[in-house]
Amino acid sequence: MAINNVALIGGTGTLGAPMLKALKKSEFDLWILNRHSSKSVYPGTRVITVPDDLDVDAVAQALRDNQIDALIITIAGSHVESQKKLIDAAFKGGVKRVMPAEFGSCDSADEKTNEILPLMKGKKVVRDYLLSMQDKERDGGAGKLTWTSLVTGHFFDYGLTCGLLKFDVKGRKAYLLDGGDIKFSGSNLEFIGNAVIKILEKLEETENKLLYVHSHYVTQLEVLAALEKATGDKFERIDENSEEELNKVRPKMLGGDGEATEEVVAIWGVVAADWSKREGFANTLLGLKQDDLQETVKEVLASL
Repeated sequence: MAINNVALIGGTGTLGAPMLKALKKSEFDLWILNRHSSKSVYPGTRVITVPDDLDVDAVAQALRDNQIDALIITIAGSHVESQKKLIDAAFKGGVKRVMPAEFGSCDSADEKTNEILPLMKGKKVVRDYLLSMQDKERDGGAGKLTWTSLVTGHFFDYGLTCGLLKFDVKGRKAYLLDGGDIKFSGSNLEFIGNAVIKILEKLEETENKLLYVHSHYVTQLEVLAALEKATGDKFERIDENSEEELNKVRPKMLGGDGEATEEVVAIWGVVAADWSKREGFANTLLGLKQDDLQETVKEVLASL
């Protein structure tokens, strides 16, 4: 089983845009799935227009007509029903590999994480749905549908620009959780795109697996040192207790406050995101090398 034709849906988002860029540089033939009413344009990339409601039969036919081998989903992970429709369409359309919108800061396979952050349960629902599909036989000798879920930790370079890693880079402030000396996993956006390509190149080794990767395995104090070295400035240090902060913001999150949800993700993605000892940690399997922290910081500062 080999992958030739890859389709991506969600190609303009925070992850989708760099994923598109990485796939365009790869050896795979690339298509974009684009909803009928979408105003997104993709110069130089073939586009498959699909119904806004992702009608399963229509999407399946489009995937079959274009002989799509792999479907990469980078829409919001909270869009559970849309992902189920895409999975059903992939099954009917003869797709060999689906990668759901698992990517992100926290581990949806961790019971404590789902308790702290109910948002993650949707990702588990989608993965459980893929598990329920993986042994189903398809008509016409199409083989079985396979999947790979990829957990990446915080989007590291993006997270430095928007406070996700608990740094206000422009304001020269560092919000250090529990002393700032907790090791956590995070991945630059380009690295994630390359990880996906490696997965599609290693189909047997990555079949029906939940995998973890990181391009940075650092503490906040190490990030702070890199920022201070690159800027020549001392950052104001604000010490925070993660448990106290979660007790403040979780009630707001549970009440529907979007900013509070982002804050819970930011905190939990630092204090509970060490992938190095996870069973599915796959940097070595995929041949991925970590990025240089100082270089990442320099690139982020240049972009601000």
